[in-house]
Amino acid sequence: MIRADADSRIGMGHVMRCLALAQSWIAFGGTVRLACTAVPPAISERYHDAGAEVVLHDRWPPEDLLDDAAAVVVDGLEVADADLAALAAAGPPLAIIDDMGHRAAYPGALVVNQNLHAVPALYAGKTEARVCLGPTWGLLRREFRANGADLRAVPETAHRLLILMGGADPKGYSALALDAVAQAAEGVPGEPEVILVVGAANPALHELERRASLLPGRVEVRHDVRDMSELLASVDLAVSAAGSTVLEMAASGVPMIIGAQNESETGPAASLAQKGAAIDIGPLERLDPAALAETVTALAQDRDRREALAANAHTLVDGLGADRVAATIASLLPDQRVSS
Repeated sequence: MIRADADSRIGMGHVMRCLALAQSWIAFGGTVRLACTAVPPAISERYHDAGAEVVLHDRWPPEDLLDDAAAVVVDGLEVADADLAALAAAGPPLAIIDDMGHRAAYPGALVVNQNLHAVPALYAGKTEARVCLGPTWGLLRREFRANGADLRAVPETAHRLLILMGGADPKGYSALALDAVAQAAEGVPGEPEVILVVGAANPALHELERRASLLPGRVEVRHDVRDMSELLASVDLAVSAAGSTVLEMAASGVPMIIGAQNESETGPAASLAQKGAAIDIGPLERLDPAALAETVTALAQDRDRREALAANAHTLVDGLGADRVAATIASLLPDQRVSS
């Protein structure tokens, strides 16, 4: 049983990384139910395509989550601390997927924080669970395994420029980034192509399409992309929010310029920059479009730096994190123990 939500306020990150876990659990021979209070139809369809059940209710008391569940996974702060404690006390292994260590306590059997900045100190004195930290445990969908092979050649000049501001972009950073990257493309030889990905829960699709149509050069808007691994494998540079997508880009060896759209993304952005795996432009609420355009123009023409960013990022993620988490949860089951 997976308890996670997705909408224009929460974003898509929780349910999309849980989809990766669902894929692995089903591949191991298990069944999955997503218990949610909100999820876009397009995301529900992806769960169905993976063989998982999706159940939408206004609320999920702990007893409903326990129905026939061999294990329960919770991702997101929408589940109250008291409900977590009730789930942990009920018997089936409880796994909590976390990002910041903000809860006062983490009951249950397992805590997973896939972020590069995750350290044991975040959970010191807060849990007796097994704690799995870092991109080794990154919950990437199975489509990204093919991208984990050898890095592709880095072109002299970046000709395909990608913009990703999450599945919801509640603060509207896509528009600012689009203007900046389109401006940058004008200063790069060869008339680069700009591709803006608009997530399934982003309500501004039509406005962004209109905006893109008014910009010079080659600008394309893609909505609710289903072949994200294929798209990432085809681009030369990305400008992105620093959510779960950064691990997908790392696995794909995409040179990235990233910024934090909220507090939970500041740690990942800074840590990736410290590892030489990304350029961190800071909080997106302070985004300077002119400065971003300069950064994009310079990086698009700096092959050596793009090559180094891609190589450093690629070493962080192998695409097998979801299998590791699924195997660890399975090892906690009383009737079926497997090696993790």
